[in-house]
Amino acid sequence: MEEIKHMDISAGIVIFNPDINRLKENISAVIVQCAHVYLVDNGSNNIDEVKKLLNQYNHSKVSVLCNMENQGIAKALNQLASEAQKGGFDWILTLDQDSVAPSNIIEEFEKYTNNLNTGMLCPVICDRNKGVVVEAKDNYKEIDECITSGSLLNIKAWRKIGGFDESMFIDGVDFDICYRLRKNGYKILCIQSVVLLHELGRIVYHRFIFWKVLVKNHSAFRKFYIARNTVYLARKEHTNIIKAILQNVKLFLIVVCYEDDKWKKSKKILQGTIDGFKCEIDR
Repeated sequence: MEEIKHMDISAGIVIFNPDINRLKENISAVIVQCAHVYLVDNGSNNIDEVKKLLNQYNHSKVSVLCNMENQGIAKALNQLASEAQKGGFDWILTLDQDSVAPSNIIEEFEKYTNNLNTGMLCPVICDRNKGVVVEAKDNYKEIDECITSGSLLNIKAWRKIGGFDESMFIDGVDFDICYRLRKNGYKILCIQSVVLLHELGRIVYHRFIFWKVLVKNHSAFRKFYIARNTVYLARKEHTNIIKAILQNVKLFLIVVCYEDDKWKKSKKILQGTIDGFKCEIDR
């Protein structure tokens, strides 16, 4: 790939026990597009393999910050944005460890970075499990929320709203920052010419009468935070708390009907729901 660096744009990847070959593919895809690639490792068991991989790249272009333990996606994203700010960058492209950026992502995003009211730019997400083909109809559209993987974050906007909510740890972190960006007058634009392939867990579909049931098979640990943060965000954003409870009931029923480790996951959903009501709201 031809190397075209955009000097005010960096990239950041949060990693935790990454597949080394996929991580290499990920880094190689963005290092030719951005001026610097930051990594935050959340206590990976294979950190030595990660460091060995990074030795293949120019150390002035790639750097890694190692946490001794998993401190959550929100904390890691704040660390990435903070490092980018220290490096003098105006924007950072945030990526999951297994989401490989397309070759046109920075070139296309850069067309929309001059608008000071733009808080985040995001691609069209194509789920690898679904194999959806996206046909772009408009150049972009303003949306309410997006996932952080493959999104270009305005560093000034990030700083103004107080960064990512670290109390959430994981799940819903991206939707929370979107809500607060819009609350502070920033726009979120989905750029239709950029398509990111992304895997949303071990998705399996089941048929229930006339409906297709989406089963994501997340771990019990993830179930806790999904349930907790569903309630937490409803309280924080002053939205329908009954809807949040019903979402958790649906989550519980899907686990009972279709997933393994039912008891442990069900227990974590209940605990997460209770904690969502009890925990302090980070304004």
